[in-house]
Amino acid sequence: MIDLHSHVLPGLDDGAVDETAALAMCRMAAADGIATMVATPHLFGGFGVARPDLISLAAERLRLRLAEENIGLDLRWAGEMPLMENAVELYRSGAWPAYDATRRYVLLEMPPIRNGLGALRDTIFRLRLEGATPVLAHPERLDLLDDSATVEGLRIQGAVLQITAACLLAPDSRGHGRAVEWIRRGWVHAVASDAHDVEFRPPRLAAARRWLADHFGAPLADDLTCGNPRKILRGEPL
Repeated sequence: MIDLHSHVLPGLDDGAVDETAALAMCRMAAADGIATMVATPHLFGGFGVARPDLISLAAERLRLRLAEENIGLDLRWAGEMPLMENAVELYRSGAWPAYDATRRYVLLEMPPIRNGLGALRDTIFRLRLEGATPVLAHPERLDLLDDSATVEGLRIQGAVLQITAACLLAPDSRGHGRAVEWIRRGWVHAVASDAHDVEFRPPRLAAARRWLADHFGAPLADDLTCGNPRKILRGEPL
């Protein structure tokens, strides 16, 4: 499996606090069947990385430690950009690390803001003009996306929906109903862990993949946890 969303790089944001915590997360991910994990630190904002160049440096250091510890995990990196007024300018400048070498796919954070739909639509529109495809992180958490027509409109604009694995396993959780409805409609392209630690927000996908296989069939479960994420990392169309 491929996990497109994690906060595993030590000391960069609100994820792994140090190298020990990062290695524990990587061990858990590998044991869960995750072959590739993408570190996506928060960018800018209150607890984000102010210098994106630190991401690649931290990722390379963690890669070395994974090899030393014989942890079989392919570590990649990108960046999770908040819905900021200058997000498109930061993409254009190269300060927003993308998923792929061609910079086709970028991860856009979906904060629980009110009256943010206009800003979201505008950002998606402007990113698409730049040739970028925004992957929306945990959109199922947003009350402003209760209206299916609104979600369909974002998809028509070119946005990709990436939902969080944990919400599928908790029927009473925030966003479960939205996520299930979007999967039923064929609107979801990826499921990711959004891991921050090993206890409360762990790097696990296997249980969600089984849930998807049980409810929607094994082919779709494979697409959302492996096939589509692989295309995103390669910069291929979905």
